[in-house]
Amino acid sequence: MTAKLGAFEILTVAETIERDAVDFYRQAARLFHDEELRKVLLLLADWEHKHEGVFIAIRKELSQSLEEDGSFNVSSYMATSPLVLNSLVWSATQSKSKHEFTGDESREEILELAMNRERSTIRFYFNLMEVVKDSISRSKIDEIIKEEKRHITILRRTLEQLRNPQSNICGS
Repeated sequence: MTAKLGAFEILTVAETIERDAVDFYRQAARLFHDEELRKVLLLLADWEHKHEGVFIAIRKELSQSLEEDGSFNVSSYMATSPLVLNSLVWSATQSKSKHEFTGDESREEILELAMNRERSTIRFYFNLMEVVKDSISRSKIDEIIKEEKRHITILRRTLEQLRNPQSNICGS
């Protein structure tokens, strides 16, 4: 029973991470009048919102499977080693912390903070990939990892553009 709850709880943590990221990017966008920076931050918020939806869908699929079968074989979905699950929970706590803005942050500080959040989230999802056995869920999580890496690229390019206005954010 504990392992079953672990699967659902971990997916709920992933949803929370994404929801917190949406809040982070929207709050950060409100801090600046720079329309290009606001546009990038709001775009990232939209993508994070879509990621949250993916985790909600995975959790619902598991719930439906449980309702249809009357049982849930957690070992077919997720590794149940307490050590592995503890590691995953620890990495989640590193990823999901909310940030309170003071309003004094520079654009560069916000972008650095955002990249660090994305890196923590990627670490969590890599750990999640190690415990999830279901190939469909693994594929969805892998795609989210790739998108989170693209977020870092966008943030890094935006930061480079701020530091060197002659460079092109799009990299072309």
